[in-house]
Amino acid sequence: MTENHGHGHGKKHLPHLIAWEVTRSCMLACKHCRAAARPEPYSGELSTDECFALLDNIASFSKPIIILTGGEPMLREDIYDIASHATSLDLPVVMAPCGMLVDDASVAKMKEAGIRCISISLDGATAQSHDDFRGVPGAFDGAIKGIEAAKRAGLDFQINTTVTRHNRAELDAVRKLAIDLGATIFNPFLLVPTGRGKDLADQELSPQQYEEALHWLADQQIAGEIPIRVTCAPHYQRISRQKGVEPSARQVKGCMGGQGFAFISHLGKVQICGFLDIECGDVRAEGLNFQKIWENSKLFCEMRDLDSYHGRCGYCEYRRVCGGCRARAYAISGDYLDEEPFCTHQPAKAPQAKPQLDERDKALMSVIQANFPVDRRPFERLGAYLNAEAEDIERRVQKMRSDGIIRRLGAVFDSRNLGYVSTLVAARIDPDRLESAAAEVTKLTGVTHNYRREHTYNLWFTLTCESDQRLEETLEDLRQRIGTREIHSLPALKVFKIRVNFQFAESSDAIKAAVSHDRAYSAPHQPPVEPLSDEQKQLVRLLQENLPDSHKPFDDIADQLGWSVGQVLEQIEDWLAAGVIRRLGAVVRHQRLGFRANGMAVLDVPEDREDEVGAFLSKRSEISHCYCRPRLPDFPYGLFAMTHGHDEQEVRDLVARLAGELKIDNFDVLFSKTEYKKVSMKYFI
Repeated sequence: MTENHGHGHGKKHLPHLIAWEVTRSCMLACKHCRAAARPEPYSGELSTDECFALLDNIASFSKPIIILTGGEPMLREDIYDIASHATSLDLPVVMAPCGMLVDDASVAKMKEAGIRCISISLDGATAQSHDDFRGVPGAFDGAIKGIEAAKRAGLDFQINTTVTRHNRAELDAVRKLAIDLGATIFNPFLLVPTGRGKDLADQELSPQQYEEALHWLADQQIAGEIPIRVTCAPHYQRISRQKGVEPSARQVKGCMGGQGFAFISHLGKVQICGFLDIECGDVRAEGLNFQKIWENSKLFCEMRDLDSYHGRCGYCEYRRVCGGCRARAYAISGDYLDEEPFCTHQPAKAPQAKPQLDERDKALMSVIQANFPVDRRPFERLGAYLNAEAEDIERRVQKMRSDGIIRRLGAVFDSRNLGYVSTLVAARIDPDRLESAAAEVTKLTGVTHNYRREHTYNLWFTLTCESDQRLEETLEDLRQRIGTREIHSLPALKVFKIRVNFQFAESSDAIKAAVSHDRAYSAPHQPPVEPLSDEQKQLVRLLQENLPDSHKPFDDIADQLGWSVGQVLEQIEDWLAAGVIRRLGAVVRHQRLGFRANGMAVLDVPEDREDEVGAFLSKRSEISHCYCRPRLPDFPYGLFAMTHGHDEQEVRDLVARLAGELKIDNFDVLFSKTEYKKVSMKYFI
């Protein structure tokens, strides 16, 4: 097996467990279903021959346990042929049916095909509670009959339970039922609200309830009445170790997504798990070569670099045995590397409040925010600007990325020039309902920034959609769900400045030379570009993520696209010139660098002075964004300027001083008090 480069740091990883959704069809309608499955057949599922070829490839480089899951895997007519083929390749095979189709005849076929164990879910200790959750009357009785058939044939089975507020009080009763039935393992799953489960967000345990449930499960594991394995709750590994529980050989790690575990969908799409719905590759597109995706997927490699995780997960002493749930992080913040939002643990060792940057670091940071060279050897170009060796520059950039100073190194696109529309939204929400309303906003994929600010308009967020119609439909749906009409779209009428570039060093000639290449983006004056081709859209998808951690990042991108590196560089240069890319550079975590105050200055400026005031404010390095937007009847401010400083008083003083110089009497500064979401926009997903 080849080495994983970049984020993988050369460490070899082999899959130990693969959950394969052989079909999405299912006769149940479970409230928590990540796939929102339906009974009807799904088109495009892998054929029998494709399944065999996929198994051949997996067995050629590893011998992971294959979990045949769904949907309901028993709805595939060739399921036993698939299992038999896997067994012939020495791949251990288990199955996850719902139980309703399991009988003496099917169990005999399972054993003949080499299936070693089945898992059947009981989400309540009674028919009423289980059937209510599973959405079909008789589901409980069907599961019990299936379990009895497995017992008669001597086929091992485990009991799975999705833990929610709905059944939290029944958890011990379900555990005892699993013991009475003779299960080999009791396997609770902690709800991840994806698929239909999004509608169960209010059924997800609170962080404190989550912690209490995991402590209780660790106590039951100590009691030893039945082996307990907990899934989708990675910090159970932290809790069990805190209690002195010795981990089993098969469960020594919390989240194994991308490290020892992968998920393959019914269409052959590969993910790190079934709950993080981000495609890592398509086995059909790769000629049924799962190994290529496993070893080279950018997301898989990121999962293996635990030190690059953000927030508490990046420095927690338990990160190597826990890792946090990447799907929950993505669902809450839009950043799958973010800290686990349902963990209450505070790591013993906090990160350094403010990284120490030497003069070369500061010069480098000042340059690469504005201009990361579009060059086959960008670090050599940066070294020439800063009179340094390319290897030293690359090492410094890598350290800033791993330290979390650089949030992303890539392209910042102009939405309009990609055919999208965007707006700033101001909402007035009842304070008692603010948190739930903010959660609804955060769920929207087109929302990249979502803040609570101190004002009667207390929730502010950005929204980007594919069209004006879709944007207004989204806002109207949000008004209905939150229950207020006080949600107002404030699109930019004039754009004076969009340039986030914090300066950390004096403007030496070298820095001026480097930054002079920055296309100082103000506003797109040209009409939107022609619709992009599928290949161009794929380049957008790659550039809107982190550039590969490589000394030739554009070569890596060219390899992924099947383009020449010259084509990639030429396209990026064309997009920069046309304003499709606003800038190619580092997006920094300014709070980590001491710029902790983020104030939205709003000014009541007469229309005939807007251009004058906008141009004046745009010259200030402390101001990153400056726009004119529509006024509201009770919000007379038409000019907005995002202003940054080391603390709130510094920002207030600056805005007051600038307003005084401009002779503007009516102004305010709205500070970000809670950051609910801050991510980069994902286009063409």
